[in-house]
Amino acid sequence: MPMVLIQKMPAGTPFKMLEEVTEEMDVRFNPPDGLIVHTVVEMDGRVTIVDVWESKEDFEAFGEERLGPAFEQVMQRLGQDPSSMGEPETTMLETLDVIRGAS
Repeated sequence: MPMVLIQKMPAGTPFKMLEEVTEEMDVRFNPPDGLIVHTVVEMDGRVTIVDVWESKEDFEAFGEERLGPAFEQVMQRLGQDPSSMGEPETTMLETLDVIRGAS
């Protein structure tokens, strides 16, 4: 069942850092299995990711195989300890319906 993932990043997380993680993973040209759509917005002054995935398992595999390692690489390049940043506030919602637009 498709799911919506909302991740509100810790206060002070710069959008530029998320852009670097995106580039590190090369997801624009090599999107992960199961990703339907990825967006980044600002909510309440914080960078927030809103994704739709085919399944929770697809997102979890992506997190372990690509997102986690890319995040660590970028944080090291920036001279920051990944554990000092804190975890995003994460909400997962099972979708009731998904309509895909034409490409």
